[in-house]
Amino acid sequence: MEMDYRAYFESAPGVIRSTGEPAISRCWEAADGSGEWRQSNYWGNMTVSIVSLDDTVGGREVEPGFFVFDRLITGFVKFSDMRPMATKEP
Repeated sequence: MEMDYRAYFESAPGVIRSTGEPAISRCWEAADGSGEWRQSNYWGNMTVSIVSLDDTVGGREVEPGFFVFDRLITGFVKFSDMRPMATKEP
């Protein structure tokens, strides 16, 4: 998959709290700044809508609204749809 992106990020090695399985997450910020492509083996309700979340069949809900997959799932998340998790004071 070739994408035009601004920045690439990959999470540090970790585990999924509910299952103890390895947690994998990578993301590429869209070149136009509208959102990010995310590739992960876990997805939660981080946004109002997730655009182009493909092949979600086979996910296991391990916590309310939090799904774990046996393979990496790719989706596009719009920044405008994300719920803020923290506010930075100036």
